[in-house]
Amino acid sequence: MPRRNFIPVQLPPMQPDRCIDCPLLGLVPKGTAGRPKRSRKTRVCLGTMKALTAQGSEIRASARDSHHPLHRPCDNYWKAWMQLPRQQFSVSIQAWNECRIPYEQTLQLKIDFSD
Repeated sequence: MPRRNFIPVQLPPMQPDRCIDCPLLGLVPKGTAGRPKRSRKTRVCLGTMKALTAQGSEIRASARDSHHPLHRPCDNYWKAWMQLPRQQFSVSIQAWNECRIPYEQTLQLKIDFSD
């Protein structure tokens, strides 16, 4: 059986209001080449591979107005992604393992077993 190089990610029918609600958000891996020291950009959009700040990924697009619009990395691509078969975006398995899985693990409930 051939090895899978990509993971199909089901996209929601409407673009999420916040980047943290999107299934394509992940964490920038520690020690990434080219990442400036003390960079505040700790998250990455796996669809565009653009870095985001944690604060910027939590801003609601609906809370912004025409004078201060929210510019997300995927704004120009979302309509094209909706034309994909079954609205599934293919993410490389390497990016998924290095970025998305650690992001999902940070969302898990942490249990303190110390006395």
